[in-house]
Amino acid sequence: MKQIKVGAFLLIGLVVLIGSIFTLGSNKSIFQDMIEVRSYFDSVQGLNLGAIVSLSGLKVGNIERITFDETKNLVEVVCRIDHQYKTKIKKDSRIEIRTQGALGDKFLYITPGTTASDAIANGDELKADYGNDILSILSKRGNESEKLFDAIGDFQKLIHSIVDQNKIPNLITHLDQASSHLAEVSASLEKTVKAGSLDRSLNKLENIIDKVDRGDGTLGALINDRSIHERIKSLLGAGQKDQQIKKILKSSVEE
Repeated sequence: MKQIKVGAFLLIGLVVLIGSIFTLGSNKSIFQDMIEVRSYFDSVQGLNLGAIVSLSGLKVGNIERITFDETKNLVEVVCRIDHQYKTKIKKDSRIEIRTQGALGDKFLYITPGTTASDAIANGDELKADYGNDILSILSKRGNESEKLFDAIGDFQKLIHSIVDQNKIPNLITHLDQASSHLAEVSASLEKTVKAGSLDRSLNKLENIIDKVDRGDGTLGALINDRSIHERIKSLLGAGQKDQQIKKILKSSVEE
């Protein structure tokens, strides 16, 4: 009888120990009040059960299950959220898959909604967004990201070609010559500025513009005299004046 009691006690202790291990290993607590929310994604590659659910960087829960919803033709991800964060997550909050750490572990990141929106309830759906990490962006861009990798490949081929044909010394020589010419041009421009030639040229140009603006000289008179404009306008106008011009041209031809 005593041996049976000892065996039963050991069996109960073993069950409690195994249950504790499973509870701790799945990041759950039987004493913690949780709610479930669901989201739908096109792809969840790299996202695993038990992964962290974060609210603006604060851990608020874990992924409970990942299944494929045939009616929506999307992957359904169900998360268990700590009840104390229920009021912090609004119905218009957004959820996305992000990459964490150097190993690239995936987790869910929740962006808080507006304060005017109601808090989520058990079983609610959070709308999914594309992630902002580099891998998510490349996945979203599709064909454009392939063009980027093609450009990188072409650049690599160009570098290999330059190295194989030993063109680097020639490139360095040409760059050195271009740098020397640029230095000469800069020195010449600096001398011109110091000598005052550039300032004198600018002053002369400013004087010419002032004279034209005042109406001095032939060009100033043509630009500022409105009577010339009216004469040209009347000369090119229609009606009787146009007929007079035609008669003058016709009589000139006949003579």
